[in-house]
Amino acid sequence: MASPIRSTHTKLSFIALGLAISGEIHAETSPPESTLDTVQVTATRFGEQVQELPNSVEVISGDTLRARSVNDLRTALALVGGVSVASGGDDGPAGAVPGLLGLREIDDFLLVVDGVPAGGAFLPQFSTLDLHDVERIEIQRGTAPVFYGTTAFAGTINIVHYAAGSAERIATAAYGSFGSLGVSGSAVISDGTIKQSVSADGGRDRYRDAVQGVDHGHLLYRLGTDIAGGAFRTDFDVTIQHQRPGSPRPLEGNSLSPDVPADSNQNPSDAKIDTNRFKLATSFDKTVSLGTWGTSLSWTQTHLQQVRGFLVDPTASDSTDAASLPFDTASPPNGSGFHQQRDLSDAFFDTHLTHRFGKSVFLTIGANELFGLAHQSSTVFTYQIPTDGSRPGASSDGSIESASTFSDQRSFAGIYTQARWNITPQLGVLAGLRLNHTDERRTSSDPDDTLEQHGSSTRLNGSLGINWRLWQDADADFDDVVAYAGYGNTFQPPQIDFGPEDQGAPLLRPETERSFEAGVKADGFDGRLSIDLSGFYVDFGNQAVAIDLNGTPSLASGGKQRFQGAELEVSYKLTPKLTVSTNYSYNDARYRNFQTQIDGSEVQLEGRRLVLSPRGLAAIGLIYGAAIGPKASLTGNFVGDRYLDSQNTIRAQAYATLDGAIGWQFRRFALSLDGYNLSNRRDPVLQSELGDSQFYILQSRRLFLRISTSI
Repeated sequence: MASPIRSTHTKLSFIALGLAISGEIHAETSPPESTLDTVQVTATRFGEQVQELPNSVEVISGDTLRARSVNDLRTALALVGGVSVASGGDDGPAGAVPGLLGLREIDDFLLVVDGVPAGGAFLPQFSTLDLHDVERIEIQRGTAPVFYGTTAFAGTINIVHYAAGSAERIATAAYGSFGSLGVSGSAVISDGTIKQSVSADGGRDRYRDAVQGVDHGHLLYRLGTDIAGGAFRTDFDVTIQHQRPGSPRPLEGNSLSPDVPADSNQNPSDAKIDTNRFKLATSFDKTVSLGTWGTSLSWTQTHLQQVRGFLVDPTASDSTDAASLPFDTASPPNGSGFHQQRDLSDAFFDTHLTHRFGKSVFLTIGANELFGLAHQSSTVFTYQIPTDGSRPGASSDGSIESASTFSDQRSFAGIYTQARWNITPQLGVLAGLRLNHTDERRTSSDPDDTLEQHGSSTRLNGSLGINWRLWQDADADFDDVVAYAGYGNTFQPPQIDFGPEDQGAPLLRPETERSFEAGVKADGFDGRLSIDLSGFYVDFGNQAVAIDLNGTPSLASGGKQRFQGAELEVSYKLTPKLTVSTNYSYNDARYRNFQTQIDGSEVQLEGRRLVLSPRGLAAIGLIYGAAIGPKASLTGNFVGDRYLDSQNTIRAQAYATLDGAIGWQFRRFALSLDGYNLSNRRDPVLQSELGDSQFYILQSRRLFLRISTSI
């Protein structure tokens, strides 16, 4: 007898196939635009088509996101080659940590929202990222562009909302599994001399773990007008988010502990991650005698309060019983938690000028400053986790162990230039160079000591790329074939540990990256087909390694890592209503010279694969729909086997997930049933940095019924 899950998969597949066949009777009125013809704004200040760039860039339109019923960053990037996003984690169920180039470190990404680095001075603020009223998402792999005031190794994710005076103009209500619900809407207030638009959403997300949840509200107001011969824009963005965190599962032997159920919650009963975030951004662009001049200024304030708790590693207990049962209540307490309050301030200022020399050369010069100020206070406590799996008591029932405060001030100031030279109609060069000065001052205090540290660095970073059009014939099967190659060299200050302890760790040398990328882009069949095949080779240096410093655990720079692989993305519009996209990537992410300490012993990790880095990733997606009538989407993702430990002794098996949606688009409103993780996999996807040897797993299957209407 077929299982219910397989039955569901079969039904969805036949529905998608039937819809595809029915779409064949509709004639195509005009050739579609290839995704490679899309103009992007991430890689260059002056905007160019994706196929003209000497690096790998992908643009996902807002229409595609809505057609696939995207509800978070994981589903948004599910069809991007080489990308695997782990939802949740230490930032709560609303968090997300992308993986790209075989790398999964949150600080190795640059998140840009409407031209402003989101949390760029410290950590990308993925947990408060809002994907409503999005016009498009742009993803650039590898070294970040030189003009965002900060650096990133793995890639840049640029979220672009509709401009002032434009909007999605849709209101939506949704009800889903475990009592989840949400409402959202966007509208144009005025589109004349003064352009205004607003988008808002709110709701609650619930999960199989009845304790875990997210309550959130978001408002974005955008205004634009012409003044003093230029274009002025201002944004006001507010996010209020209250989370009740879930718990990771600990390792026991060579697998996740069977004594800790998948949806158990070891947090204290008053656990929370409450975030209030406010952003004010302005910009002014004007055409002057020397070219196009642009200036922007933004200020972001984030206030976070959290109470968290984690299961203590059973092997750390002196009790024989406690070592055999993770939930043992024998003394000492089996849970460790913390109270924490954190305030983050980010300011970003940029001014630049783009000049065109004739028809073939664009030159941008500019300067910017990214300033960040963080202040945090933490109190660590121990508490008891019941053996029967019931909810622990409040944090106030625990015993206070320590208290500390932490302040950090960061400045990224630099001047930069980027040049685009179209040497011939077939051959072009894109080069960027930045002189960056970083300065950091850190103060950490506990009842016994205060430590003040200061570090600064001034150095160059940049990139060079070449694109060569091998073929162009609008009447042939292949319209364009472009080969490209690029080199990048950059650096970034090491990640700040915002955990409750170890804030007195020394300031380390900047981490470095050297990257090579080469590939071929092609589109054909009058824009219906697009292909991007690329290979990459990346070396990281000065990675943090654990050492013993006069008998005390500490960190030092010096670790090396290497990432290499290849990615293939193919998209084809089978009919005017049906598009199929697929991709495959091979990643080989390994430690090089990486001498570190594990459990008090010196270990050399050279040659071993990085934790949770899969060799293979693959995806396939079907999107069917038109202005009126049935619509459906089906997205499957495959994640290959990977290791759960740096010594590569614990292997996690490969898995596949399935997301789908089916509905009907009427003239003024639409109705859909959306499903996420229909395969109901609960595999480990993200390692906790707060719970020792513990892993977050995939959220269980969830279904949503949505109804939307045009405004």
